[in-house]
Amino acid sequence: MALNRTNSIIVVEALATGCVATTAMLTIHNACASTINLFGTDEQRATYLPRLCNLDIKASFCLTEPGSGSDAGSLQTRADFDTSTGEYVINGGKAFISGAGMSDLYLVMCREASGGISCLLVPLQSQGLSFGQVEKKMGW
Repeated sequence: MALNRTNSIIVVEALATGCVATTAMLTIHNACASTINLFGTDEQRATYLPRLCNLDIKASFCLTEPGSGSDAGSLQTRADFDTSTGEYVINGGKAFISGAGMSDLYLVMCREASGGISCLLVPLQSQGLSFGQVEKKMGW
């Protein structure tokens, strides 16, 4: 049974009274699952949603970049389709990714050669995926 917006907010508010960091991770994870559900292919939904919904795997949303913050219109990370492999090659960097290094799946916002913005699903074990140091900060 799906919760309506009001009931969802009540649940999130109650969770946040106990631990804001856990609540943030759960809401980010849920937003990733919702994005795949709404915009993913049938294959992506079948592959990822059951495991995301059971929390067998965790997901993170990757938008923020060192040079452009969270302004999607200023994205510098590029995704170029390699016709020889049939895969996208992503070049760029992200910052302040909640769950970086501990999530199993990353929804990466990037700019395609056409200039459009796409969201690519990047599994943790993907070749070339790396993580910088954990930032020392107050709060989550």
